[in-house]
Amino acid sequence: MKETIKNTFKGILFTLILLALLWSVSWIFIPRNNTQDDWKYDYTANGFLAEPDNSLDVLFLGDSEVFSSINPVRIWDSYGITSYCCSTGKQRLWYTLEYLYDFYKNQSPRVVVLETDLILKYFSIDDLILHAPEHYLPVLRYHDRWKKFSFDEVFRTPQYTYIDDYKGYHFYSDIDAADEEGYMEKTDERAYISKMNRLYLNAILSCCNRNGSKLILLSTPSTKNWNMKKHNRTQQLSEELGIDYIDMNMPEYSVDIDWSKDTKDKGDHLNYYGAVKVTDAIGEYLNSLGILSDHRNEKGYAHWKDSLDKLKSDVKNKLKTEYVSAETKKNQKDKEVPENG
Repeated sequence: MKETIKNTFKGILFTLILLALLWSVSWIFIPRNNTQDDWKYDYTANGFLAEPDNSLDVLFLGDSEVFSSINPVRIWDSYGITSYCCSTGKQRLWYTLEYLYDFYKNQSPRVVVLETDLILKYFSIDDLILHAPEHYLPVLRYHDRWKKFSFDEVFRTPQYTYIDDYKGYHFYSDIDAADEEGYMEKTDERAYISKMNRLYLNAILSCCNRNGSKLILLSTPSTKNWNMKKHNRTQQLSEELGIDYIDMNMPEYSVDIDWSKDTKDKGDHLNYYGAVKVTDAIGEYLNSLGILSDHRNEKGYAHWKDSLDKLKSDVKNKLKTEYVSAETKKNQKDKEVPENG
């Protein structure tokens, strides 16, 4: 019995010492910058770290549906609203909550938009347990940074310099048509949401409320990732939580996606053409809230103009066409409508 207690104590002591060592060396491995070379993992999503403090008014959170559908630079061009996509491939809600906490350290978003695809993606306690140590012991996430280890970095505080031109958006020019068969077929059934997912969603809402941000749920168009069962469950969630919900797969929020031209991979993600339609719609919605400022003529936002110039250049070079602003498109559409209605 005594031997068992002794061995158990040794095991606990060894574990505590190991954790203490990992915690102490973690500071060495934390990236001191957010460039692709330093950060490596999801560096575009972390570009907000170098943005001026309290300069971003809207935060978009979610998986790859966000960075392929929302273009913050285009929203700024139309309304002067500043936003950022903290979006990563196969993002889970625990990672989403981390981004939210990190964003609030230097930003004060008035609005937080959460794409709903990840809300219904199941993850287990085991997944969470495997992930948690990386959050509290960064050495586990950035262990390969030893190759770049320098004693000069040990006592240097992080200084972030990488500002992403597209504010987290990914520009896709490929076209690969989708099969629309079965897309959004009517049903009264509801998709399943796990208790863990619901717990994290509640935590995200609580965090937004504490920081004075309006949380909005958004379902971007996708024939592969969205269906009526998911819509029904998300609609129910939004009503239970008392928050706005925009489903662009439904007629009332439809943005007329052309599934033969507006997707890059058979309806999984949107390309630039599809993103323009989603971005213009969400930009108009955000502007209609009446709580967001127009920063286009304010000092300190010159780099947004540079980002817009890059966007125009990429549209011309990659798509062989001219960039058309949302305002220009609206004016053209208005001219098509006869004055007598």
